[in-house]
Amino acid sequence: MKSGYLNRHKNRGFTIIEVVVSILILSSFIGTLMYLYSRSTESFKLTVWKQERTAQASMFWTFMRKHLEEATNNLDITSQVGNANPVFPENPCPLKFHPNPNSVAKGNILAWNVSRVEFADAPPYAHSSVNVTFYLEKAGRRLLLKSSDSLKNIATLDDVEDIKFNLSSVIRTANNEDQIKPGIDVDAVGAFIELSLTLSPPRGNLATDMKIPQNHKFRLNVGLYSDANPSY
Repeated sequence: MKSGYLNRHKNRGFTIIEVVVSILILSSFIGTLMYLYSRSTESFKLTVWKQERTAQASMFWTFMRKHLEEATNNLDITSQVGNANPVFPENPCPLKFHPNPNSVAKGNILAWNVSRVEFADAPPYAHSSVNVTFYLEKAGRRLLLKSSDSLKNIATLDDVEDIKFNLSSVIRTANNEDQIKPGIDVDAVGAFIELSLTLSPPRGNLATDMKIPQNHKFRLNVGLYSDANPSY
């Protein structure tokens, strides 16, 4: 009898319910592993993205500060060649900015002039000047720093979600002191521009709430001018 009992249990197979339960448990286990793998991969991608954008932003701001704080009015002394005591003919070239940069799909949001002058202190007094226009162009979620004397982009910043300008004018008082006033002033002898950017991962990324704020303030020696198509 004992041998028959063992044989009956030895030949006993799995029931359908046991098979279904096993499949569900295995599927759940595999699903959990895939989810954890996906989250781990996504976390790695976000870490790499953040490192890349931070490094790119550092380079971008370095070039922006160098060229933006060199902004000048237009200085052209080529007509003074041969003059031992040249006069400075100065044409106003304020920093032109777009009033609503976030509305621009593709185009300039900033434009400014930089003049470099060289004086000759001996005959024939061949004075010279070079005027270069710089542009900050928005192309979708990318910012491009360009100049009129180069075919290449000077600097690039990707994944820009939001752009804000905070502007102030510097005026000269009767006591020959500088005074800062919010906004644009026609009598400005200089200006401050605070450029605030928000970077976010490419669309379709799981971490849609990740933001990298960027904020830099620049002191200029020219005034300000609102222009829907900043250019010179």
